[in-house]
Amino acid sequence: ALLPFLILSGNWVSAENINFYNVRLPLDPTPFPNSFKCFTCDNAVDNYNCNRWAEDRWCPESTRYCLTAHLFTARGESTSVTKKCATGEECHLVGCHRRGDSGHTVSAAPALPLLCSCPIP
Repeated sequence: ALLPFLILSGNWVSAENINFYNVRLPLDPTPFPNSFKCFTCDNAVDNYNCNRWAEDRWCPESTRYCLTAHLFTARGESTSVTKKCATGEECHLVGCHRRGDSGHTVSAAPALPLLCSCPIP
């Protein structure tokens, strides 16, 4: 008894009733061609909290990469994590660098959108 009901009730759904011309833009359209998003956070206490609250933002046209900068104390303790959109010039700052003014170490790791590694100079 259920099968005939399903067959009969399915007649109202047909290609004739679908309006293929009623096309809607996505809720969050891209701001420009080849645009991309990066997870972003500014001075989170650690990577876990950065990832937990990171906002997925459209990057400006002048940027090509997503950058993660992790700041450590001289003893290797995490003090902050920043994730943002980055330019090609910022991409050349990858690796670990000691900051002379504070004695902290910055680890910068850029990535292309979709989590692909960018070339390290």
